[in-house]
Amino acid sequence: MAAIIASRPCTLLDFDGPVCSVFAGISARHVAQELGQAIGLPLPPTLGATSDPFEILQYAAEVSDAAAEAAEQALTALEVEAVALAVPAPHAHDVIRAAAHRPGGTVAIVSNNSIAAIDAYLTAHNLHDLVSGVYARTSATTPLKPSPYLLLSALSNLRLEAHGAIFIGDSTTDLIAAGAAGIPAIGYANKPGKAERFAQYSPAATIGDMSALLDAIRTQSVSP
Repeated sequence: MAAIIASRPCTLLDFDGPVCSVFAGISARHVAQELGQAIGLPLPPTLGATSDPFEILQYAAEVSDAAAEAAEQALTALEVEAVALAVPAPHAHDVIRAAAHRPGGTVAIVSNNSIAAIDAYLTAHNLHDLVSGVYARTSATTPLKPSPYLLLSALSNLRLEAHGAIFIGDSTTDLIAAGAAGIPAIGYANKPGKAERFAQYSPAATIGDMSALLDAIRTQSVSP
């Protein structure tokens, strides 16, 4: 992992997981229920028990523009509320600081969460000045991971090639998106069973704690 970090000056981080646990203070199930009420329509049986807000957001986008807008506004508001209580991932803030301060280093957030929520979190924790960009959800129709859209947007806006970046994510959708974008990925296996699920997607490395990434960044410099 150290060699991968050394040759890639840009650190791209997923938000929910590698940076913080967004819904640590508000359950994802509660958020999903609130979204269901926001769109004002009965959910299909397949979504009745879901705890994934993004599934309901996707459903709303398929129903109508009005439902999509209502769901997006509700989810963004709930995310902004949630990040005020969000628990930082151990060592995550130090990773952001170290990656931003390494020679030639840049940090960006690439997430399915809303830009508003991520901005609120970074501002609250005095991290915003260290982050060169936030590439995240702006509407119910934003192509979300596993689409590579957000990662490719980050590369384009930061004027980087895929080989100049590394992406840290904690889900299989993160690894799929990184693979499609051609960006090496580090899988953050912060829960039992994740490392095994990640294996089929051939991440450049898998870590169980962000301290491993922090150590690699601190001991490496950008290769010429």
